[in-house]
Amino acid sequence: MLSSKSSLHVALILVVTLTDVLPLVSSSRGLVAVPTDGALEDSLLMMERFHGWMAKHGKSYAGVEEKLRRFDIFRRNVEFIEAANRDGRLSYTLGVNQFADLTHEEFLATHTSRRVVPSEEMVITTRAGVVVEGANCQPAPNAVPRSINWVNQSKVTPVKNQGKVCGACWAFSAVATIESAYAIAKRGEPPVLSEQELIDCDTFDRGCTSGEMYNAYFWVLRNGGIANSSTYPYKETDGKCERGKLQEHAATIRDYKFVKHNCEEQLMAAVAVRPVAVGFDSNDECFKFYQAGLYDGMCIKHGEYFGPCSSNDRIHSLAIVGYAGKGGDRVKYWIAKNSWGEKWGKKGYVWLKKDVDEPEGLCGLAIQPVYPIV
Repeated sequence: MLSSKSSLHVALILVVTLTDVLPLVSSSRGLVAVPTDGALEDSLLMMERFHGWMAKHGKSYAGVEEKLRRFDIFRRNVEFIEAANRDGRLSYTLGVNQFADLTHEEFLATHTSRRVVPSEEMVITTRAGVVVEGANCQPAPNAVPRSINWVNQSKVTPVKNQGKVCGACWAFSAVATIESAYAIAKRGEPPVLSEQELIDCDTFDRGCTSGEMYNAYFWVLRNGGIANSSTYPYKETDGKCERGKLQEHAATIRDYKFVKHNCEEQLMAAVAVRPVAVGFDSNDECFKFYQAGLYDGMCIKHGEYFGPCSSNDRIHSLAIVGYAGKGGDRVKYWIAKNSWGEKWGKKGYVWLKKDVDEPEGLCGLAIQPVYPIV
């Protein structure tokens, strides 16, 4: 515990910083007084921590009331994160990252997109017509390596950040897989391609609201290619298509293909050749605070251990850029590239449990995997 003198010193610093509004905090009932004694000291320490977090992530707020509201959300998220880590039942750890001042509803509204829920017998319309995927899952060939990591082979571009207000994860995972497929096919460095061109010009999808990776591939095919990000830079918003740049191609693809649905074995065989785009249920509150370890879809809140995640609400998109383990190996996981920046997860990546009991894969990742062909 802090001494009275130390508490006073911290309080003075915080009071000056907050323009004489402490000791007030925000609650669902508005601004209320901070309790005295130990609770006051805890609140002051948490406020000091909040300021450090703001500085680290470049956060600022429009006015004292908004700042205090965000502080209250931050405090509750920190308590949730620390309680989950203390519990010890999770196979991964949570961290206080850039999303710590958002409610879960705000996070879902700005960092995910709505997806189509597939039927039991998924019907996919492709350029070749209608393809009905059955339920039979064939094992991957024996020649498939036990592990592969396309990041370590320099075939994956640096992790990107879709930002605070654009839910175009579909564009980021589609672009990530085109970048890697192009680099692998051409035996060179991956080009850094434009998500914004897809957001603005791909009429099969809905920009920052929602989209599908296979639609993005189809648009690139029809357009004859896609520009690099320096030609058509990311703006984190829906924009008007810059048609004068549509023929400034930095990469092209010949086709795209769906992996056998509900079959992690075939997904592994595909990822052994190139990264693959997948849909993913990121609904649970733990995933947005993932920091390290093997994510298995389980979560802890208010002492309740629950999960795993659903396969029916795949509101996010990821690029599977590698895997580790197969067959009877004790530890098996997918290496997934996210689009929430390098401050999230393992420098922008997440390890997802592989070969789960459900045929849909963890959080539905095996339902509709798709990849481009260069």
